[in-house]
Amino acid sequence: MFTHYVANVPALHSVLVFVTIKSLPISHVSLQERFLFVRLEPHDLAIYRCVVRYGYRDVGMEHGVFEGLLVSQLKEFIEKVELDFDRHPTKAEPGDQDGIRRDRGLVDDALKNGGITYLMGESELVAVKGSTLADRVMINCLFAWLKSFVRQQDQVFMIPRKRLLKVGVTYEIS
Repeated sequence: MFTHYVANVPALHSVLVFVTIKSLPISHVSLQERFLFVRLEPHDLAIYRCVVRYGYRDVGMEHGVFEGLLVSQLKEFIEKVELDFDRHPTKAEPGDQDGIRRDRGLVDDALKNGGITYLMGESELVAVKGSTLADRVMINCLFAWLKSFVRQQDQVFMIPRKRLLKVGVTYEIS
């Protein structure tokens, strides 16, 4: 979805965090182990991947609480990486340490200047032109009807509509 977005809207936010929610087959995940961050390439951009892990007995967080924890954990990750660079400067590539310091400032600036915008992928299936009537009914109508019974991601994660941008892709199938 992100490559589709960038191809059609050639502008990026100052800080990008790709979040994946994982349910684990354990009862509880501690807060210290819940958010796992990785800094992505290219390092001249502030791009991170975050895996948020939940156990089967963990209760989902309200949106404001989740967002606050995500931001604080990202800042802690950036500070930890910065400390690692200070302790082991030979492991750092040129420009990495400056990039990490810049990222910390970008996170603070992004929060001051409007906060977080959420991009969510949305897909649609349609029958290709020339499909039989039965295929068009099955794909166009039945799939849409079944999809209407599933809660949308923005409702599940209680994302404020004013800060949500949905990026859609239409797949034609036969």
